[in-house]
Amino acid sequence: MRVADYVVRKLAENGIDTVFGLTGGGIMHLVDAIALNGQVKFQPVHHEEFAGVCADGYARSGKKFGVAFGTTGPGAAHLFSACAAAWQDSVPVIFIVGQVKTSDSSRLLGLQVRQNGTFELDCIESFSTITKKSTISSSASDAIFAIDEAIELCQAGRPGPVLLEMPLDVQGMKIPEDLESSYVSVNVTHVDSEQEERFKLTVKDILSQAERPIMLVGSGLVRSNSHQQLREFCDASGIPFVVTQFARELGGLENPLFLGSPGVKANKSANLGLSEADLIIAVGTSLHQQVVGWNAKAFAQLPSRKIWTEIDEDTLKARAHLVDYSFQIESLRSIQLLQEALREIDLNRVRLNRWRQRAMTLRERYLLHFPKHEQVDNRFCLYELVSALSARAERFRAVITDAGLAWYAVPQHFFLSAGSSFISSGSFGAMGVGLPLAIGSATATQQPTLCVTGDGSIMMCLQELATLSSSRLPILLVINSNGGYLSIKSTHDKFFSGRRIGTDDSNGVFIPSIEELAHTFRIAYSKASSVQELETLLDDDKCKNLREPLIIEAMIYEDQKIEPVLVSRLNPMTGQMESGGLQDLEPFDDKEETR
Repeated sequence: MRVADYVVRKLAENGIDTVFGLTGGGIMHLVDAIALNGQVKFQPVHHEEFAGVCADGYARSGKKFGVAFGTTGPGAAHLFSACAAAWQDSVPVIFIVGQVKTSDSSRLLGLQVRQNGTFELDCIESFSTITKKSTISSSASDAIFAIDEAIELCQAGRPGPVLLEMPLDVQGMKIPEDLESSYVSVNVTHVDSEQEERFKLTVKDILSQAERPIMLVGSGLVRSNSHQQLREFCDASGIPFVVTQFARELGGLENPLFLGSPGVKANKSANLGLSEADLIIAVGTSLHQQVVGWNAKAFAQLPSRKIWTEIDEDTLKARAHLVDYSFQIESLRSIQLLQEALREIDLNRVRLNRWRQRAMTLRERYLLHFPKHEQVDNRFCLYELVSALSARAERFRAVITDAGLAWYAVPQHFFLSAGSSFISSGSFGAMGVGLPLAIGSATATQQPTLCVTGDGSIMMCLQELATLSSSRLPILLVINSNGGYLSIKSTHDKFFSGRRIGTDDSNGVFIPSIEELAHTFRIAYSKASSVQELETLLDDDKCKNLREPLIIEAMIYEDQKIEPVLVSRLNPMTGQMESGGLQDLEPFDDKEETR
């Protein structure tokens, strides 16, 4: 058995049936091992960056982890952005990159040169800051140790990517029959019993006195599969809850305690719920600015006591000043401890009933918001589009958004059915990742998948329409067509007196016909110029029973607003942006009240 065969066999043993990549000479043994294996297939893409993004979407759709291959040099370098995104979004992905022979490797030879071997790029140092570990193998024993370690390490603790450099000759090395991996599992969950007990006591003490408690939960609960535990706790306690934008599957429209997602462009019901609460229990969220608002100090000064659990020690240190109590406890364990605490205290149900009624009022008034807009012929509102898709949510195993308008509007108005996944570019909000995320997700599930992107974003990954076409995956690709980069146009209009640069065809950004692109890539295409046309298309048999790719181009208002939005203003004296607190969401209206 070659090292390459061992690597692919280990992937198959862990339930990995697909590896994403672009074939190349620097990984030829690894690709050949897939050809021989029979249990793992190679899904080619047209740019290595999107091999990494596909692997990201694959991992977030029920698989243990994702795997992306990159050949030596530029192939490996192209994986950098995808690796950085997986690192910051805590997604378990193994990046396996080719390398020149051990006899040519500048790192293994200890040479202080920029390049020694042909097409060589030393990835270890450049990737080390965005991976849990980056290694290069110099022998067969090194290589089998590295893959065994990577499989465990990418999933352990706070998940994240691992990079393996495999020199070409190491890939092809034969493994002696008596050689076994020397890797010994070190994934021992650290339990700080004293800290857990302090957390329980703190919760019991403060929750028993609280009049307006609320849960703020994030994607850590999604990663730890704690959906059911969260629902059980909220149902048993009657405590309202909000979910971060990237944990939308934790909330459902049918649950009266769910107030939506808070943040800078969010559901106003969620922001007001956090602003009016006297106790915030935060679990599975890093308390990022997108959640707590641009003005973190204003969040810290909200009139509430705040209890926060977070698994990552560095994140705790960075943001502990935002809360009153912080604990280094994993998300699933946090919910279990909350359940234990709940059973040991006597909540004042009458007092909490008043808060629940208030929460239901906030939900009724502010959960959904449709920006006002003058009617435009052959154009319609993005929020009407999202709501129409949401009404058919049960059809889709996963919902993916790209950057731009969809990044905000879909989490505001789309409510997932039970068992579905919500996937988006979290930390980066990166343009062009929607389609490859969808390809990875649909590959993992083989079930209908919805991807909402924009005409600007699709241009960032245009070549992957070829991957979509050849894969024949059941993906509904909804492209919001609004004539360019609307988010940036809005910024130029709002803060720079309409001086637009690099935003649309009036200043150098050409976007070709979506219909012609669909035909070129041999993908079925339809166009909707109104919500009525959209609903007709969505209820057509080929969409209701989605079995292969379908593009719907939706003609959205060219000046579509994203609302509600946290107020930020440019101070003309300092040139700095100044933001209010979570409750300062525009537009304000006559029915608004605070308590």
